Amino acid sequence: MISNICHLIASREHGGLEKHVADLSRWQAHNTDAQVSVIAHPRYLQTLDEKVQFIPLNTDRSRHHPNLVWRLANYIRKGEYQITHGHGSKSAQLLAAVKPYTESLQVITRHNVRHPRDKLASNFDARIAISEGTVANSKLNWNIIPNGVELRAAAASSTVVDGSAENQPVLLVTGRLIKGRGVDCLLAALADLPRVQLVILGDGPEKNTLQKQAQTLGISQRVSFFSATNALAEFLQAADLVVIPALGEGAPYTMIESLLHRRPVLSTPAGNAVEYLPQRYILEDPTAQGLAQKIAWILDNRQQMERDFAPLYQRASDELTLDSMARATWQVYTQLIA
Repeated sequence: MISNICHLIASREHGGLEKHVADLSRWQAHNTDAQVSVIAHPRYLQTLDEKVQFIPLNTDRSRHHPNLVWRLANYIRKGEYQITHGHGSKSAQLLAAVKPYTESLQVITRHNVRHPRDKLASNFDARIAISEGTVANSKLNWNIIPNGVELRAAAASSTVVDGSAENQPVLLVTGRLIKGRGVDCLLAALADLPRVQLVILGDGPEKNTLQKQAQTLGISQRVSFFSATNALAEFLQAADLVVIPALGEGAPYTMIESLLHRRPVLSTPAGNAVEYLPQRYILEDPTAQGLAQKIAWILDNRQQMERDFAPLYQRASDELTLDSMARATWQVYTQLIA
């Protein structure tokens, strides 16, 4: 019986990895009899459920810092955890460093293709990867468990789209507005897509720059900016197509939530997008011209789009929910304990 487990976050971001841990630990705290703890930097306290025991640790220090390794080992010994589950490369490196000094079984989840490599990953008692693509270069055995999200109902009505423009197709892009996310290219593409609206849901240092770009291109009347504090589900209901123009993401949660809400997606080959989306909805050319051509074709072939995505919506409901992800992870724990 699993009674005491702990998760470790050692990153500096508030992205998909951190959301994964917050969602997974919440599910475990509410759906099992185990005491669930999370060791992480104090900035992550507000993201965790109140039933999850939080143990603050300054993980911003170098993974080679002797005090960091010593404190982590002490926390794991004191907690007497049956399983310690590390997420991301730095967490894996820290767990490997404390392994000789602790008795807890160790699990890692690989969230991207860069780390941990096989030499490091081979040290752990069980290994999880969020997609086949993240371990395509590995010779080890991995449990493939895609990220999953909790499906939240949208509001009864949406005010996202201006009533005077309801006949215009609506594109949705969401995420932190930073350089390299491709939103600037999407705005440039919109200049070549007359009578198409764009909703940008997110905040970040590039927001003002993107607003100025929309004005310069003369498309500001067709572009709406909303804060990330708004509920994504409501915006998905108003969208005709969700666009993920960023390169180098792990597993885009936007894609998962879109498919669960039965909304089609155009994405770069980011994370596990290539494992779920048909090839014609993979954006190999994320330039403004490439975006404009792909979006125009999709909007001109809506019946084909519906046929393409109908089986994907069912697959998402079977594989990409928080419940399916958490149960599969719990099964890995159970097999490890057994």
